[in-house]
Amino acid sequence: MSFTASDERIREVLDYEQKHGTPATNDNFGFKSGDTIDRYHREAKKRGIHIAETSRVLKAIGDKYSPAELKAIANGARVTAGQSRIPTVNFTGEHIKIGYLTDTHLGSVYCNPDHIYAAFSEFEKEGVDFICHSGDVTEGMSHRPGHVYELTHIGYAAQKQHAIEVMGKAPAPLYMIDGNHDRWYIKSNGALIVQDIAEAIEHATFLGHDEGDINLGSSATLKMWHGEDGNSYAISYRIQKVVESLTGGEKPNIMLFGHVHKSLMMYERHIHCVGGGCIEQQSKWMRGKRIQAHTGFWILDVIVNESGVARFGGTWYPFYV
Repeated sequence: MSFTASDERIREVLDYEQKHGTPATNDNFGFKSGDTIDRYHREAKKRGIHIAETSRVLKAIGDKYSPAELKAIANGARVTAGQSRIPTVNFTGEHIKIGYLTDTHLGSVYCNPDHIYAAFSEFEKEGVDFICHSGDVTEGMSHRPGHVYELTHIGYAAQKQHAIEVMGKAPAPLYMIDGNHDRWYIKSNGALIVQDIAEAIEHATFLGHDEGDINLGSSATLKMWHGEDGNSYAISYRIQKVVESLTGGEKPNIMLFGHVHKSLMMYERHIHCVGGGCIEQQSKWMRGKRIQAHTGFWILDVIVNESGVARFGGTWYPFYV
């Protein structure tokens, strides 16, 4: 049977098929046979009718890659032979600014609340979106001989009220976990001091004991961690061992570490790790154990997009005490 469609009709059908695909073309033009479009292509080739192949090529590419990979290709990624995934080259996204301080040890003679207020002032000036505190909000009360003489506020009630007054001045939403010093009240009488502090501050949230997670949109997670282990011979070693212990499916994108009073930023197992230092200055106990204190706080800059953390950086603000 001869093909009677005009050149214009062939161009119309095949142009439509380029833009909308074969099934939609069959429906639009009422073609009953699945071979009809192939006959149009053969006749176009026979007559020397040129049909732009751009849409067909793009559709073929689109069928092979995910939306994230297509976006990466559009932004300049290279398709390398043997490579199973397209590298993400999109470094733009939502900018999140985080104020980070830890180990305030409120109630200790070695904690200067003015340093906390200075951090809050900088957080407000820099416009942080929220503030993280990774434990040891309070000094607590241990059974160590002489510890009571190192306290400005003695007991659960006094330290709780002091912490509410100080941390309540935080200029942005405040997320906290508890640390080993806070948990002395749990061990002695079951009191949840950090949870009680957070409940008394309208814009504060208690995330958990020793660790807590914050979702940064749908593609990235921040984890705060305290722990009850000790300092390591190298500042980075403790963070490396904690990160090494995480199973693959539980790894966060960002992890903030308290407890050992060390400031550090490193990248381990694709996790952006930050040691938070401390607000409490070096105590006599720490000096006797030859443990240094990095007194200060962080402001972290995070760019999050559909692939996770696209960029990460931070500024350390030290107190020379």
